[in-house]
Amino acid sequence: MTSRILLLITPLVFSAQYASVGAMSQEPHSVLCGRVVAVSCTGPSSAATLLFTLPSRSLQWWIVIPPEHRQPFGLRIEDRYEQRSVCVPPATATETGQRVLVRHPDQIIITGVQASIPLPDDIARTCDPDVRLPILTRDVKPQYSADAMRARVRGSVVLLGIVDRNGSVRDVRVVQSLEPSLDAAAREAFAQWEFQPATRRGDPVAIAVTFKWHLQHAENPTAG
Repeated sequence: MTSRILLLITPLVFSAQYASVGAMSQEPHSVLCGRVVAVSCTGPSSAATLLFTLPSRSLQWWIVIPPEHRQPFGLRIEDRYEQRSVCVPPATATETGQRVLVRHPDQIIITGVQASIPLPDDIARTCDPDVRLPILTRDVKPQYSADAMRARVRGSVVLLGIVDRNGSVRDVRVVQSLEPSLDAAAREAFAQWEFQPATRRGDPVAIAVTFKWHLQHAENPTAG
């Protein structure tokens, strides 16, 4: 199964020009700058995907590093980009999302480092080449407050948690906030998830896992 790396970025700079190509509307864009919120992979041989979430619109940007170009980015790609402010080259938007291909580390310019809580060295990362990822065996849906449901809040909550050697989730933190009560509900739900543990060369290992809940509105969240 083809897998990918997911880098979630909150953009700081956005500028655009609009044009039409055939029947599909497209938007050539200038350089985008933002902050890498989270990085995750769905397997060792994956495309790398950086996700920008525009603060004022419900659009998302994807910066894709094809699998055949991953090697120059090195190992522990999470450590390289998480909580970094970066700029990337022009993108092309379509009605189904916005994507730009990145084939070399020089195309992702690191402009700053945000304060963050480092993970211990013994915690595996999902992009590690010798790690088999945990398998979800039980999930729990968030329970949202009446106020949040009435407000019909939309957007995404992004969480980082440790899936322990026994498959339980601990040390859940919010890496992209949406609204305090929704953040708390998502954290509480994610902490109750259960997994078949990740392994490294056959041995169970604790691993950092990033998860994103996208809310169409508060009573209808979707996990991704």
